[in-house]
Amino acid sequence: MKLLIVAGVIVIVALIFLYPGHSQIKALYIVDATQQVIVTRFGEVVAVKTTSGIYAKVPFIDTVISFDRRVLRIDAPPVAMPDKEKQNLVIDSYARYRIIDPVQFRKTLQTENNATSRLGDIVTSALRAEVARRDRFEIIGAKPIPGETDEGLPLIEGTESRSALLEAVVAGVRLRINANEKTEGLTVPDLGGAVTFNIRLTQEVLDSDNADLDRNPKTGITASDINITSGPDGGKTPGIDVIVTGFDPATNSAAFAFQPDETPEVGSLFRVRYFVERDEPFGIDIVDVRIKRADFPDSVTPTIFTRMRAERNRIATKFRSEGDEEDLKIRAGANKEREIILANADREGNQIRGEGEAEAIRILAEALEQDPEFFAFRRSLEAYRKFLSQQTTVILSSEADIFKFLQGPGTGVAPAP
Repeated sequence: MKLLIVAGVIVIVALIFLYPGHSQIKALYIVDATQQVIVTRFGEVVAVKTTSGIYAKVPFIDTVISFDRRVLRIDAPPVAMPDKEKQNLVIDSYARYRIIDPVQFRKTLQTENNATSRLGDIVTSALRAEVARRDRFEIIGAKPIPGETDEGLPLIEGTESRSALLEAVVAGVRLRINANEKTEGLTVPDLGGAVTFNIRLTQEVLDSDNADLDRNPKTGITASDINITSGPDGGKTPGIDVIVTGFDPATNSAAFAFQPDETPEVGSLFRVRYFVERDEPFGIDIVDVRIKRADFPDSVTPTIFTRMRAERNRIATKFRSEGDEEDLKIRAGANKEREIILANADREGNQIRGEGEAEAIRILAEALEQDPEFFAFRRSLEAYRKFLSQQTTVILSSEADIFKFLQGPGTGVAPAP
C-alpha cells in the first residue's frame, strides 16, 4: 500500500514538473528572451516577468500569459486623406510599437490582434490630421525648383518635409495612446464692452502639438492645443466667429476673442476640442510611423494617365521638331560644303587646263621657230588626213596651196588650216 502511495506521489510530482501539455498544471514555466510574462491567480496579477529564465508558480491555480517584448508592426489600411488643398491622396502607412507595460496592455487592449485594430485607427487619425495641414509636395517630400530637364519636365528637389510630417504623426500617435479627445460646449458670455473673455475648462488640457519638442504632454500647452470645431458664423469674416487667443496653464483657462467685424450674440454656443489624460493608458510605446506610399485615388487614375500621355506626346513632338531642325541644318551644311568643293574643283580644273593650254602653245611656238618648213609639212599631213579620209567630194583649183606637198615634197610651205 505504501508503495502505491509513493508511486502515486511520484507520478503527480512528475506531471506537475515535467508534463509537456497545458502550462497551467505545471509548477515551472520558461520565459523566452523574446517574451514578457504576467502570472494571474483567479484573474488578479500576482507576478510580472520581463527577463528570460525558469520560474515557479502554483500549479492548477496560476495562469501564465505571455506577450512579445520585441518591436511589433501595425499595417494600417490604405485610406484616402484630403491635403491642405482639399485634394485626396490614398496613403498606405505602418507603425511599429513595443509593449512596455504588459499589465496595462492586458487591461486595455488584451491581445495583440486587438492592439493592431485599435492602434491602426489611431495612426490613421493622427496621420489624417497632419496631412490636412500640408500640401502634396510636403507630403511627398519634394518641391519644384526653377528650370527644366532635357526632356522639358519640371525639376524637383527632395526635402525633409516627409520626415517632419512623420515626426508630427509619431507625436500625435503617442499623445492619442495616452490621452482622449474631449469636446466641450461653451457659450459666449456678456462681455460688457470687453473684446476678450476667459473660460475655465472642465478638464486639464494636454500638449497635443508638442510645440516645445519635449514629448511631455503636460508642459508647453498653448492656444494651438485647443481647437474650435463649431460655433456662430456671422458671414462677414470667413470661419467661426470665436477664436482662441491664449491659454493659462495655472488656471486651465482659455482666452477667446471674436474675429474682425463679428459680434456673436450673448449665449451663442460654440464647441472646443482638446486632449485630456486617458484614464487607462495602453502600456505601449510607439517607435515610429512610416508611409509606404502616397498615391492618387483610383477615380482620377485615368485622368493622370491621360496627362502623362499628353506630356510624353508633347516631349516626343518637341524631340521630333528638334530632330527635323537639326536634319535641315546638317543637310544645308552638307549642300553648302558640296557646292564649295565643286566650285573649288572647277576653279582648279580651269586653272590647270589654262596652264596646260598655255604650255602647249609655248611648245608649239618653240617647235615652229626651230623648223617652220617641217611644221608646215606636218600640219598639211594632218589636214590631208582629216578631209581625205572622209568620202567627201571637194573641188579645188590645182594651184591651191594645199596641193603643193602633193605635187612634190619640199616645194612650198602649206598654210595653217
